[in-house]
Amino acid sequence: MNKWISKAAVGAALVVASSAAMAVDGNFFVNGEAAGSDVNISNLQGRDQTSAAGALRLGYLWNAGAVSWGVEGGYVDLGKVNGNDNYAVENLGGPYDPVHVSIKTHGEILGGNFKLHYGDYGWFLSARGGWFHSQTSGRANDQLGYASVSSSSTGDGVYAGVGLGYDFNRHIGISLNYDFFQSRANGIYDGHFNTSMYGGTFEYRF
Repeated sequence: MNKWISKAAVGAALVVASSAAMAVDGNFFVNGEAAGSDVNISNLQGRDQTSAAGALRLGYLWNAGAVSWGVEGGYVDLGKVNGNDNYAVENLGGPYDPVHVSIKTHGEILGGNFKLHYGDYGWFLSARGGWFHSQTSGRANDQLGYASVSSSSTGDGVYAGVGLGYDFNRHIGISLNYDFFQSRANGIYDGHFNTSMYGGTFEYRF
């Protein structure tokens, strides 16, 4: 009898698992974002407040009722920041000679995402986060024309973001997003800095 009870329990478990699997569907997605960015670099006076930025992401979502979760990868261009370090030369014992600094960052992302829907289609909240492989190039030249130097560096950091969006149907949606990126760039300025990116995204699911 215990043997039959065990078989019945296994059968019931398989039915429950099959039902749960049927309740979860999935789809691939690709989205593009046009955005602005703000790079937080200390001691950089007169820096640009915003720069053009953007992202291209693709991945897969599993859907179960009002909740979706999945994985994503892509490419992010965080734009360029320009500004002056007015005291770099003076702090080294030289004359007052402001240094103009220009830094540009882009890179690859790999992470996970989550969406909470209100109804089958319509409004949703989203969140994402993961690994950011940054590639940074920088250039600095003093205002008196004595020196000019450029360098590049790669590093590993993290990213995280939130969004509010609207799905028109199963395939098309738009959203407004805020994302935070931590860049590592040894040998360029402070060697690390953070970037805020905010923009609008168009997504297609298939």
